[in-house]
Amino acid sequence: MKITRRFHSCVEIREGNTTVIIDPGSFGAPENLADADAILITHIHPDHVDVDAVRAARAHNPALQIYGPAALGDNLELEHTTVAHGEKFAIGDIDVEVHESAHATIIRSIELPQNVGYVFNGRIFHPGDSFPDRPGMELVCVPISAPWMRMLNVDDYLAANRPESFIGVHDGIDNDNGRGVRTNLLRTLAKDHDTRYLELAPDESHELAAR
Repeated sequence: MKITRRFHSCVEIREGNTTVIIDPGSFGAPENLADADAILITHIHPDHVDVDAVRAARAHNPALQIYGPAALGDNLELEHTTVAHGEKFAIGDIDVEVHESAHATIIRSIELPQNVGYVFNGRIFHPGDSFPDRPGMELVCVPISAPWMRMLNVDDYLAANRPESFIGVHDGIDNDNGRGVRTNLLRTLAKDHDTRYLELAPDESHELAAR
């Protein structure tokens, strides 16, 4: 099972002959979007779903499956399969479980959308814009930079959930200086909580050991 970090909150997961892409957003959707078997969206914020890119990918590949919360259709008029908390389904060689959790508060006056996370083959967890409890995961995509968070959120999350390893996502608003500072802090947190920080740059991959 292989995970490739794309940009911001977007990652690609491949198992066997199956490829899924999560949250191809407006900060930079991957060029191979139409080649995936499915696209999974955590919520409707544009940094998580580039609607034009997703529509273009579906036009190029009509068999492309799209999953996400109801608001994808209600607000963005994007044809998709609506998912709900606790639902389980399979996309080729990849089993998916939906884990809904509230989107973290940005500022009090901004209404927040429904946020759904996904667990892949029981091994990889992408929570969207949230820090939900899901202890003991093998690998978690952890948000590391956002208007709605601070590094203490990452500290608390790792302390409570103890994943075997994690990659940092949701850093598309950082410049090189900010990324350097965060990388050093994440290395420290990995040591503090006895986990492994996988320092993946955009388009770098990590292959999970066979189980």
